Amino acid sequence: MEQKRLLLFVTLSASMLFAWQLFIAPKIAPPPAAKNAAVENDVQDPQAADAPLVAIKPDLPGAKNAADEQPALPKAALLNNPERTILLGSLDPETGYFLQTKISTTGASLVEAHLNDPLYRDLKNPKQPLKILGQFDAGKKIKRSSLDLDVAQLDAKLAALNLDSHSANWKILELVKDPDNPKLYQSVLLSLTAPDGSIEVQKKYELKKYPVPEGKDFREFRDTDQAGYMVHFDIKVINHGQAVQKLEYQLLGPIGIPLENAENTRKYRDLRIGFLQDDKSVETEIFTAPDIIEQINAQQIEKYSRAFQFAGVDIQYFAALLTPDGKNYDPQLVNGEMQSNYSASIEPVLIQRGLLDETQSRITVQVNSKDLDLAPGGEITHSYAMYTGPKRESLLGPPLNATEIMDLGIFGPVAKLMLWLLTTLHGIGLSYGIAIICLTIIVRGSLYPLSRKQAIGAQKMKELQPQIAELKKKYGDDREKLGRAQMELFSKNNYNPLAGCLPIFMQLPIFFGLYTALNNAVQLRGTPFLWVDNLAAPDALFQMPFAIPFLGDQFNLLPIVTVGLFVIQQKLFMPPPTDKDQELQHKIMNYMMIGMGFMFYHVPAGLCVYFIASSLWGICERKLLDYQSRRRTAAIVGTDPNVIEVEAKSKKTQNRKNKPLEDEPPAKKGWFARLQEIADQAQEQAALNERKQPNSRDRGPGKKSKKRR
Repeated sequence: MEQKRLLLFVTLSASMLFAWQLFIAPKIAPPPAAKNAAVENDVQDPQAADAPLVAIKPDLPGAKNAADEQPALPKAALLNNPERTILLGSLDPETGYFLQTKISTTGASLVEAHLNDPLYRDLKNPKQPLKILGQFDAGKKIKRSSLDLDVAQLDAKLAALNLDSHSANWKILELVKDPDNPKLYQSVLLSLTAPDGSIEVQKKYELKKYPVPEGKDFREFRDTDQAGYMVHFDIKVINHGQAVQKLEYQLLGPIGIPLENAENTRKYRDLRIGFLQDDKSVETEIFTAPDIIEQINAQQIEKYSRAFQFAGVDIQYFAALLTPDGKNYDPQLVNGEMQSNYSASIEPVLIQRGLLDETQSRITVQVNSKDLDLAPGGEITHSYAMYTGPKRESLLGPPLNATEIMDLGIFGPVAKLMLWLLTTLHGIGLSYGIAIICLTIIVRGSLYPLSRKQAIGAQKMKELQPQIAELKKKYGDDREKLGRAQMELFSKNNYNPLAGCLPIFMQLPIFFGLYTALNNAVQLRGTPFLWVDNLAAPDALFQMPFAIPFLGDQFNLLPIVTVGLFVIQQKLFMPPPTDKDQELQHKIMNYMMIGMGFMFYHVPAGLCVYFIASSLWGICERKLLDYQSRRRTAAIVGTDPNVIEVEAKSKKTQNRKNKPLEDEPPAKKGWFARLQEIADQAQEQAALNERKQPNSRDRGPGKKSKKRR
């Protein structure tokens, strides 16, 4: 009995022990082998890392496992880099920074850049600072940011981990705080190393602070200091391997520059590249979005091998331009062409094609580096800077040398003068709306002598209309005789038809220069006047419940007032038609006014203010000149009843009217009058010669003409 109990006890104990080891123990504590394997994945054996490859024999146990685990160790370190965003600079202009930039460790990308100047706010939300750079998100994890970097050799090593330089989180090596404000950061240094540790790429972003110097005006300093708008950017490539590495990179230009007032502006995103010439001057070329799309469709994207001074994107009032900025940057003249020691070529890039309008497509530029030959342990650094700020001539000068992107046209000197006058008037305390009106008065007042001559000529032409009508009846369809008679009538009355065109031609450079100046003046952006919120855009009084073709659904009052004043001027000062030709001319002018209404409907409100002030000045000036001309019109002289002579006397002539006629010096003739006199003499001489010669039809073949007795 005792033996049976002992056997039963042993059997049950063995069964319980077996069940414990098989089912319960594995759940409470893992086997020692599994635990050791987990530790080996996280901790690298220093002896295995330091030992040369030839010291590990293939037939030794564990040799294969050590070889397999070695590339997995950097993989764990790479995946442990956290995703983080770093803000450089500040949105407070009092801190001395001009910008605030957001840097992401994902791809070491420049995600956003904001201007902190209170003058440059978001048009849709004036309480927010203007975001001048942003990230483009195309979905499916495709994001492009400014200053994105592609290194093909590094991406090839990251491909095994399903990563690339854009999707991997870079490691933060250094964060530099503002010494005056520890809450702010000035620069950040990020690094990405290949899984095998052979290649390391570092990217450094830096903003420098420029506080307003003591005794200098804030506005003046912000409008003249270019360095404050610069984002400094360094690329460092390091070879940690034991062999020579040949690398190259592609650097993307600015992305996300906003297209403001897209429905009304005539200036969209344009690509600007300033190429260095052999004399270190800069030649700027412009590439529009449709031009780039055309090259892509034709598969003929051109790469430019010349060294560039700047390259980037500009809109109506702002620009983002990339420029080489390193001490080791040294372009050289090679075969008659400036070559960069940084870049092998530069090319336009299409980021997003506009679905409705190709002109609104997103474009940028890509810099392709030269081949970088790195010896073991060697490194190469390329430094750049990117200007992100307003388009002002005072900010785009040296060392950037990008003033040509101002788009001032052939009347650039006049436009610069107009901008200077506008800024000066605003500087004395006038609002920009009043400054535009005062600028109009200054311009029209300086042209008063020409306008006076034009008015006197128009008055003469009005007085001569009955005589011209009589000449047309007399000569009928004989245009040659009618022209001679009209020229004779004009000559006797000292009237030159071309004199009326001179003031118009003289005003054209001023008109186009002022138009260009107001259309490019960033000072007017976001500036209110009366009911207008933004002088750089249409006044948009209210939104209509329906849309008018070519005009849209916004009701703009100022363009309607502008065209209405043009029509009033036409009705007041154009003489009534006396024949079918003049009647047709009047109809054409009416159609032109309708076309001008469509053309002016989307112009900035600041331009409409100028045209309204100019039209009101012109109407008052013309009425005054007509009144003075009627008072000074001389009496009809001469024996020919068909001749009317109109004399416009000056005040000096009126004061000398009591003096004897022989004591008065002859009046000086203008160059137009002298030119007309020479033409009349030549015409009379030609007519005299024609009367002296016999009719050629009376001559027979081979006969000589006989002299008249």
